[in-house]
Amino acid sequence: MKYKFDASVKMDSTFIAEEYFSAVLSFSSEELNNHFIEFNYKNTDMFEISVHPVTHVIKRFTLTLCNHFSIIDRDISVPDCIDGTMMIFDPDSTECETFTVNLYNNGMVIKLSSQMPGLCYKSGNLVFAVGENDVLTEVYLINLTETEVNHVKNELYLGTE
Repeated sequence: MKYKFDASVKMDSTFIAEEYFSAVLSFSSEELNNHFIEFNYKNTDMFEISVHPVTHVIKRFTLTLCNHFSIIDRDISVPDCIDGTMMIFDPDSTECETFTVNLYNNGMVIKLSSQMPGLCYKSGNLVFAVGENDVLTEVYLINLTETEVNHVKNELYLGTE
C-alpha cells in the first residue's frame, strides 16, 4: 500500500447504516469522481476505500463483502496511534493474505495479514495498522455505538445466508 499520513490535520467520520453493507464510514459528503481502492480475499471478502481523485485523501470506507467473522462479547482494544489524515495512492486492488472480521461491543477489527503491526494511524473512526514494507495488517473501526454494532451484526449474518 502506498500512502501518506498528515498528523497536522485531523479527520472526522460518520457511520452510515446502509442496507446491504455491513459497515460504511463517510469522511466527506462531497460528491466527486472518487478513486476506489479495494482490499480483497479470494472472492469471499472485501472492503473498499474511496479517495479524492487528486489529493487521495480518504473519503469513504465500505465493508462490501464478509464471510469470515466472529462476534466477541467485550470491548475492542485499540493500539496507540497517531491521529491525522490518511492519503492512499496505490494499488487499485490488493489481494490480502487473510481476511477475518472480529466484531466487538464497540467496534471491529479486520485482520488482513499475519504480520505484526508496527505503526498505527487514526483517521476519524478508522485506524490503519501498518507492518513491514507498508503492508496493511489490520483495520479498526472504533467508537461504534450499540445501534451501529447491531447494524453490522445483522448485515454480516444476512450476507452469509
